[in-house]
Amino acid sequence: MRSASQYGALNFKMKQLINDLYKFNRCLMGSGYDNAIEYLKHLLKLEIIEVPSGTKLETWTVPDEWIVRDAWVKFKGKKILDYKKEPLCLMIGSEPFKGTMDLKEFKKRLYTSFERPDATSYEYTFYEKKWGFSIPKSEMSEKTGCEGGVCTDKLKGIDPKVGKVKIEGEESVKWKQTLKKGKYEVFIDTEFKKGTLKIAVHTIKGKTDREVLLFAHLDHPYQANDNLSGVACLVGMAKKIKRAKLKHTVKLIFCPETIGSIAYAITQDISKVDFMMAVDIVGNDNTLLIQKSFNELDVLNYAAHLSLTGLGISFRKGQFKYVIGSDEYVFNDPNINIPGLLVSRFPYDEYHTSDDTPDIVSLKQIKEAQKFILETIRIMEMNYVPVKLFKGPLMRTKFGAQTESKQFNRNIDYLFYLIDGKKSLAVLCCESGVGFNYAYNLLEKLKDENLLIDSGEKNKFPSSK
Repeated sequence: MRSASQYGALNFKMKQLINDLYKFNRCLMGSGYDNAIEYLKHLLKLEIIEVPSGTKLETWTVPDEWIVRDAWVKFKGKKILDYKKEPLCLMIGSEPFKGTMDLKEFKKRLYTSFERPDATSYEYTFYEKKWGFSIPKSEMSEKTGCEGGVCTDKLKGIDPKVGKVKIEGEESVKWKQTLKKGKYEVFIDTEFKKGTLKIAVHTIKGKTDREVLLFAHLDHPYQANDNLSGVACLVGMAKKIKRAKLKHTVKLIFCPETIGSIAYAITQDISKVDFMMAVDIVGNDNTLLIQKSFNELDVLNYAAHLSLTGLGISFRKGQFKYVIGSDEYVFNDPNINIPGLLVSRFPYDEYHTSDDTPDIVSLKQIKEAQKFILETIRIMEMNYVPVKLFKGPLMRTKFGAQTESKQFNRNIDYLFYLIDGKKSLAVLCCESGVGFNYAYNLLEKLKDENLLIDSGEKNKFPSSK
């Protein structure tokens, strides 16, 4: 592959990246993860931060590298689970084991997905020494009926024949176990050894040394939407960010989830970071879910709302870590105090199963997430605290702000009445109902007439308090 020092190699297809990286066994560390980083090096210039196993990171410790050579389960001499045929059948991080056990004991080590009975569930144990296997529910059980009679996956909301609304929900399927009593032979050939956790950083210089961090976790073997969609999203944004000529220096960070962001926050200089976003699960068919920073009054939450409404994107918003969490979890800690958003499309049916394949990922959905991220950064950079220098209401006609909508005219009046020299423009727009771009351009006209000034807090991203 060509060098990507001038972004020449970024004329790539995001789908191809997802297809290629999906083939690598991307655990927290090890050859599969390292190969994924080497792949990204052909697309982006990367700085690699290395943190050895055993490194203490506050209450966390970087684990050892996990190596797997083979694993299987036999019943009456026949393999019923085989790692070499289905790698997800072995719990990630399983300790070595060799022995036999009866069905009762074996079932304690089995995991399955009730929502996706024909899929193998993605299971892991990173910090607790144990072992386990995943098996499709349909391979250890068979349907025997449903609580409500006829088996259907989901009840219809409306009966098309009579137009009557039915009860919405899912019927309870009855399953009968098909695994036979007897001895199960288990073989797990794994080991743990000292390794190196690797964090890959691509830096896009801005007009200042103030920083924005964008995270996408690179681990999760044989999962596509979680989170190769996030990796593709950030790689695909590199050229767009460069062209945008932002004030901020933007760092695209690829790492193992949670432990990677903890390692970055603890070992690196983050004194110049103004805010961050974690991009995780953005390729499935669901509306964007923006989970706010821990401090709900932080201006980043207001900027995100204005970005979504300004772009006309369908969205959901949630409180910090209320639905799901990722690398934003670390930075929102009050003792670190860097506001961070989680950008995702969670939930989706294939989550943490073998059904999370490249086929389910939509490039259209990824590109929509890219627009949101870039627009939110732009609003944060344009945001400032205005100070009004005139008395009384604004003469709207003089500044082209008189519209045919009485309600919008009222919103404009409220915008100026809310200006108190403390609230930033992003907060004022959310409180008044005036779009950010419209308000910004209007206030620029007043600046030209010396009727309004910047309080001097621009680029410090003041809190909304």
